[in-house]
Amino acid sequence: MLASLALLSPLAGAQSAPAAAVATTAAISAADLRARLYLIADDSLRGRLAGSAGDSVVTAYIASEFARVGLTPGGEDGGYFQTVHFRVRGGGEPAVPARNVIGILRGSDPVLRNEYVVISAHNDHVGVARHAVDHDSLRVSNFAAAMRKRGASSSAAKAWAGHALDSLRALRPPRADSIYNGADDDGSGTVSLLEIAEAMTAAPQKPKRSIIFISHTAEEEGLYGSAWFTDHPTVPIDSLVTELDMDMVGRGSPADVEHGGPAYLELIGTRRLSTELGDVAERVDATEPLPFKFNYAFDAPGDKEEYYCRADHYSYARYGIPSINFSRGDHPDYHQVTDEPQYIDYDAMARVATYVRDLALTIANLDHRVVVDKPKQQDPHAECVQ
Repeated sequence: MLASLALLSPLAGAQSAPAAAVATTAAISAADLRARLYLIADDSLRGRLAGSAGDSVVTAYIASEFARVGLTPGGEDGGYFQTVHFRVRGGGEPAVPARNVIGILRGSDPVLRNEYVVISAHNDHVGVARHAVDHDSLRVSNFAAAMRKRGASSSAAKAWAGHALDSLRALRPPRADSIYNGADDDGSGTVSLLEIAEAMTAAPQKPKRSIIFISHTAEEEGLYGSAWFTDHPTVPIDSLVTELDMDMVGRGSPADVEHGGPAYLELIGTRRLSTELGDVAERVDATEPLPFKFNYAFDAPGDKEEYYCRADHYSYARYGIPSINFSRGDHPDYHQVTDEPQYIDYDAMARVATYVRDLALTIANLDHRVVVDKPKQQDPHAECVQ
């Protein structure tokens, strides 16, 4: 069966209240990721639409964490923020200025510290639905649709959905829900970014090159935040050696993704510009306690999903900067009000964050920049081609 009742309805089925403070440790841990994610994917933040008050609260939290762990401000005017100018869907102006959050861990080598490895994620999501729906009914119907997509008959999917919803009704009454919490998209990448920053700054040995941590805004509006940074960089654009982007790294179970499981990880863009970057990514993965099995299928030229053009790594690749997007994959709760933190696999997310940290450190400590041996896009503002 595609999805068990436990997958649909953990006992912690409702959003908890936002934490007054989140105490974390220097180590990357599932417990820290969970505590952070329940904070930034809370109903009170109203879906973190770029330019909204909720996303402003989240970017303030990210900046405060960058400061707390000891990152140097990397934004405008000596601060952590970079204001991003864009028009929201429908043509209106944002109610609150949208902003990237940028912090820097300075490298230890007096020459190489002027080069940067970028680690990124996006802080925004899609806000609030016009009309509330029953959370449990929607989640059941989403998984039933996924069953049919994978080959289950309509009658089998309908029978499973009826049983699942009856079981949920025995646990609790309907719950009206209208908030797109974006726990996985991209709360998971955001909290992973913070955990990596805390782990790196706490380590006694710093990398040779600098690490620049960027929390992009307005990804959901069309990659505006990452495009704004690369068009208006706060460090020289040619000093960016590599970019590693995390987006939707919190799921990936067999119920979520075909062929999913603990070792599942999608990589996009890995060898588009640099064969060496792909080789280093695989070499570092092989040294992890539980290596991932990379899925490169969505990176294929012409793939109908066009993921290569739909994530923030592309804003860097268009400038010839070797970039990778890491994801644990799409799932039935993608861009639904059911994308909530109780459905996240925190242990797997901790492994992704640990791997991205290890890869970034390896690249930062190379005695050379990763070699760009593939042709780069001539016009960075030309239309992206999958």
